[in-house]
Amino acid sequence: MPAIDPRLLYLSIPEMDADHERLVAITNKISAIVEQPEFRQKDFSAELRALKDYTLKHFSAEEAYMAKIGFPKLAEHKVQHEKIIEALATLAAEGPTKGARIALSLRLFTQVWLFEHISGHDAEYAKFAKANT
Repeated sequence: MPAIDPRLLYLSIPEMDADHERLVAITNKISAIVEQPEFRQKDFSAELRALKDYTLKHFSAEEAYMAKIGFPKLAEHKVQHEKIIEALATLAAEGPTKGARIALSLRLFTQVWLFEHISGHDAEYAKFAKANT
């Protein structure tokens, strides 16, 4: 599966674009690990932790940004974040026991999440920010 190009997801909000680039980099690294002939659980688990930790940091920053600009759909956006965190936690819990199969599920999940969430939900607050700041 080809790596995701973070430029496809730019919102023209530098701090959010930087966060999204980091999330894309972690996702691309997970994809590369999964595609290795000798899948290494240790490497996968480390990147999974990095993804979880950075996702939580990013969501916190993103929600603070939306509050700062007075984004009216902040509560709805938080619900989307909670769903993503729950799904990520489920995959993380199963990762150590199901290895490569979970790694493949995680790769698909993160790629879909990145495209759908950033290009859809995040694009809404970016549009709002441009119109109201």
